[in-house]
Amino acid sequence: SLWSVTSPESRDLQNHKPMDLYYHPISPPCWSVLLLGRELNLTFNLKVIDNSVQGAARETFVKFNPQHQVPTLVDGDFAIGESRAILSYLMDAHAGSDDHPLYPRAPKSRALIQHRLNFDLGMLYRRAYDYFSPIWRSGSIGTDADREKLREALGFLEEYLARSEYAAGDRLTIADLALVASVSFMDVCRFEELASYPKVSTWYERCREELKGYQEAVADQFADARAFIEQFK
Repeated sequence: SLWSVTSPESRDLQNHKPMDLYYHPISPPCWSVLLLGRELNLTFNLKVIDNSVQGAARETFVKFNPQHQVPTLVDGDFAIGESRAILSYLMDAHAGSDDHPLYPRAPKSRALIQHRLNFDLGMLYRRAYDYFSPIWRSGSIGTDADREKLREALGFLEEYLARSEYAAGDRLTIADLALVASVSFMDVCRFEELASYPKVSTWYERCREELKGYQEAVADQFADARAFIEQFK
């Protein structure tokens, strides 16, 4: 499996049972955590959460995350929700180094990464979700105003990528994992205006090629994600 530990070194880093990851395979925030798991060779015991999960299994999940949101990570007696918080935790607890290139220790580097993660949470993914999510409530996408807000957020990402090859500097970091999941969500939703942002488009293709787990964790889910959306139209 993609999510299995494959080397003695990474097995030593774990030294306990695999972490439980409550997730859904077509959830963009979950994609970013799966991508990091592959980059770090971590083991996740994947537990799918959808509307069919009820009873004791649902109660266990809600105990770990009262907000009922995926992804939720359970590492021993510790549980944490919110994908970007999970990314930071996994780097701090399981990267095997406190100065890993995906999350460098230098204060300015970390501050920039945290800015981009918060930009994704509060603006890019938020606005993408606000624009596309009405499809599965009312059968149609959001308003023109919602679209313009999303375009504005993409414009900010375009500007950041004009400054450096990756979202938070000249090397791939966990900020890219979060942001590429959000842009993949737009791709799933066939947001053709992505092509209007050349820096974003180039970066997106680069990340798709470089990330070890992208094909399995993300690209292989496109068909199911699009089928889910189409049923509401």
